[in-house]
Amino acid sequence: MLHVACYSSAKRFADVEPATRGREMKAPRIQLPTTLKDLIYDNIKMLFNSGQIHPDEIYSAKYFAEMLGVSRTPVREALLQLASEGFMVAVKGRGFKTKTFSEKEISDFFETRKMIEGYVIERLVYELTKSDFSQLGIHLKTMRKTAKKESAQDFIEADKCFHMALIKRYGNHLLESIVENIRSLISIFGSKALSYEGRYQEVVNEHEMVLKALYDKEKDKAVAAMNYHLDTTERYLLEVPATATKR
Repeated sequence: MLHVACYSSAKRFADVEPATRGREMKAPRIQLPTTLKDLIYDNIKMLFNSGQIHPDEIYSAKYFAEMLGVSRTPVREALLQLASEGFMVAVKGRGFKTKTFSEKEISDFFETRKMIEGYVIERLVYELTKSDFSQLGIHLKTMRKTAKKESAQDFIEADKCFHMALIKRYGNHLLESIVENIRSLISIFGSKALSYEGRYQEVVNEHEMVLKALYDKEKDKAVAAMNYHLDTTERYLLEVPATATKR
């Protein structure tokens, strides 16, 4: 069953298997943030995922410390970890800014997403239940609602929920973490792709095509619809279509 709420790729309580049948079941060890730095790291990652970290802006440790109500030292530690993971780059004496990706890197991100999400669709197309379609429909309904308001942050979150719901339903945590990481890396560009006239509604239409093909159990059409959506998003990020008009 798909879950309405989006959640991180960390293992959930429901995902933990009993150690061995017939043995006394022991409480599984769950990795949770144990330090203030971990909590700050998670909060800044959430800002990335929701599109609130902007390209070309320099962010100081003081900025996040004041935002989160904490001291600067654990903030610096969290920012250094984000830099080591490729999310940010240290600007000497000034702070941190988001990493700039080349066209090749962005193309590689989308190629990887197409490979994973297309594969997931192929494996799930005959397995999805009424409950699954109900949950996907909820995410699509949220996209329609936020598209009318042109609320980029909420729209991007609903888009993420739709895509990740399918991947989580498939149940491969490695694929899930790869796509989560890619989405985080490029999330700062999400608002750019939506800044062109009519793009909100185009994205809604593209997801409707995916959902209809899945509902009709037309595997090839569903994969093609997903690839079209990802290809179009990539074009808006790299080479804005000639027909697009920026607001």
